Amino acid sequence: MEIYVATLFAKPGSEEAVTRFYQDMEPALRTAPGFIDRQILRARPGTMFEIVKQHLSEEQLANSPEPPHPEGVHFVMIERWETAEDRVRFSRSQDKSRAASLYPHLLPQHTHEFYEDVSPRD
Repeated sequence: MEIYVATLFAKPGSEEAVTRFYQDMEPALRTAPGFIDRQILRARPGTMFEIVKQHLSEEQLANSPEPPHPEGVHFVMIERWETAEDRVRFSRSQDKSRAASLYPHLLPQHTHEFYEDVSPRD
């Protein structure tokens, strides 16, 4: 089994369009040879920092400001495939004009790679 992870940032105000784009891929994915499953994660910007601020003093906050990050909403897609080749074949089989409709909604920061699970096992 192969784990494919893609990360990207939606431009501010484009998070619903990006969400729909990836949700609308589901029927094609389910019929793709080698596809196992997928999870789409969308960040809730600022949630973590707001909670952490409740637990820090003014001095601690001043010494640990929130680091700069892209203005937008972070997405993480985690897919499981039988083989890496299956994932690449699926990507190459998709209508490129559909993907082009997504690009105006994205910031340039993105990643995509195959990963190995190194979690400890009981």
